Parts: sequence; C-alpha cells; structure tokens
Amino acid sequence: MHPCQEAAVAHDRYVKVVLTVIALALTVIAVRPWLPEPGAAQAQTPIAKYDVTVPKEWGRFIAFSNNNLLLEAPDKSLRVVDVEGRAPEYPKIKALIRWQ
Repeated sequence: MHPCQEAAVAHDRYVKVVLTVIALALTVIAVRPWLPEPGAAQAQTPIAKYDVTVPKEWGRFIAFSNNNLLLEAPDKSLRVVDVEGRAPEYPKIKALIRWQ
C-alpha cells in the first residue's frame, strides 16, 4: 500500500468515527423528549396530608386501617380513632369498645 493511500485510509477512518459520534449525540438529543423524566429520589418523602396529635391517655397503638387508629386503653377498652381531618376537630373517637 502506498504511504499516501495509508494516510487517506487513516483520515477516512477518523472522519467516520467523528461522524458516528456526532450522529449518536444527535440521536440522544432527539430521543430525550420521549424518555420518561426521573422521579423524585427515594429518600424524599411527601409532606403529610394530616398532622394529628393523639393524647397518650387514649391508650397504646394497636393497629392502623382506613385512616383509623385502634388504641388500647389501660382498662383494656379499645378505641377506634378517626385521624382524617384537621385540628381541633380531629382526632376524634369513632367507637369505644369495652369488654365485660
């Protein structure tokens, strides 16, 4: 192979590599609007919908379901407490269950 041809082949290869890199960059730029946006980081938490303070005298926590707390008082009675709302109306006792 002639030295002039070797230079032409090297130059041709360089041009192909540069054009390929440019084509890939343009493809990424063109496809980016259709890619989904990354969501919030897992460490970030949303602000609480309700901030409720339940008196300790109402009892110890047993369960939570359907925006209701189930609390057990020292006398073994159970209280179903609705926490879906804003103070001063909430929290409020929905049911008081006493055992005989």
